[in-house]
Amino acid sequence: MHLDLAHALVAGLLIVATIIAMQRLGYYTSHREGGPRWSWPLFIAIFAVMTVFNLLWPYG
Repeated sequence: MHLDLAHALVAGLLIVATIIAMQRLGYYTSHREGGPRWSWPLFIAIFAVMTVFNLLWPYG
């Protein structure tokens, strides 16, 4: 169970870090700042980061 929790926490941190990085690079503007609700570049970036993460550290 503790490995599942660690995996979830690291995944959450990676998602937040990806969102922050995409905002700083200018590829994503949050909805609060007048950007769109859906961002394909952000979706693709999170998908890629989570795919690599789950290949390196499989769940379970």
